[in-house]
Amino acid sequence: MAVAATKKRKSASSIKIDPNVRCLRIYPVEDNQESRKTISDLKTVGIKLSREQAIHLARVLLAAAQEWDEMDITAWRVYKRQSDGTYNVTVTTAVPVDA
Repeated sequence: MAVAATKKRKSASSIKIDPNVRCLRIYPVEDNQESRKTISDLKTVGIKLSREQAIHLARVLLAAAQEWDEMDITAWRVYKRQSDGTYNVTVTTAVPVDA
């Protein structure tokens, strides 16, 4: 008779989400030769995500929204990672400074 392996249980609060979100592209692109507009002329910002990146960002936002009242999403459009050509996206919140 085989003995079942025992498993240690963990609560849902022990789940860790990797906050290091990546994206394929961040728009506007400064070196876009096709556009006559400058960065200051543009009114929108865009982030291109793969399916996996979108799911990851959604998980980070959901986890953060359960803890924070406000969030900031920052996309670093001028720092492309050389290994895979992706860009960093961060989700943060402002923390009150204790007096």
